[in-house]
Formats: sequence, structure tokens, C-alpha cells
Amino acid sequence: MSRSFTIVRVVIGALVLACLAGCESAPDCTFTGEGDKAYTAGCLVLHDNELLLVEAMGSKWGPPGGTVRPNESAQCGAERETWEETNVAVSVQELALAFDNGFHLYWCTPVGAPTPEVRAPLEIMTVGFFPPGDFAQLNWRYPDQGAVFYNMVKQKAGR
Repeated sequence: MSRSFTIVRVVIGALVLACLAGCESAPDCTFTGEGDKAYTAGCLVLHDNELLLVEAMGSKWGPPGGTVRPNESAQCGAERETWEETNVAVSVQELALAFDNGFHLYWCTPVGAPTPEVRAPLEIMTVGFFPPGDFAQLNWRYPDQGAVFYNMVKQKAGR
């Protein structure tokens, strides 16, 4: 067997394993109200005054989130995407921010003890909880996002 064929088999095997790891279905959506409509949504998850963040491919940081499925509310999409990317089951609360591009970001609370881990290795490099004091050192997906989240977390924690 040629060396290049062996490398291709290893890469394909790794991709299959990565896909299978993400095939476990997400927990049922906890949101029961009239859902918001949005194409993309995500969660701001606070635990012990630290914010759950993901590092996407390209070394850019932000909250977990992604595409809302057809006939899925933005709230349920935010819960599902958060779990799919981070292994943290959440319960959506109120809308935190709706961005100009249509992305809906909700405050979400962990369901049980959160144990963040990468569940989508083809798109996410790292997941974890970060204190607001670390936000300035992160390479954010959008400019000024760290400062916006810093202020939001500080305000929320001050309640």
C-alpha cells in the first residue's frame, strides 16, 4: 500500500470519527414560548461569572452559535448550536442582543454542571469559560466584540 493512500485513509477515518462524535442528538429545547425568527442565533452562557466562548478555525473567539434550522425558533437554535459546539446543555432566557446582521444572542443558563468540550472539531478549536478580565487578550471574531461582552457580563453579574 502506498504511503499517500495510507495518509488518505487516516484522514478519512479521522473525519468519519469527528462526524460521528457530533451525531449524538441535542437535548430537547427548553424554550416553550412564541419563538423569535432569525437565521442565526447563539448563547451568552455565564457560569461562576465566566463566559462560555469558542475559538473557531482561524483563531477567532466568540460565543457559541450558528444557523437556525427551518421551522426552528431562534431560541431553540441557540440552545442546540451551543450544545453542538460546546457539549454544554443550556436553557435560553431573554434576548441579550440582536446584531445588525440578524444574529440573535440570548442569555442562557447551563442545565446541570457544565463540562465544556469541543463537539464540532471541524469548525471549533477550543471551548471554555473565561473571566471578563481575559477578554482583552482574545482575538475576537468581530472588532470591539470583547468590549461589548465585557460590559454585558459585568452588568449581568452586577444584578
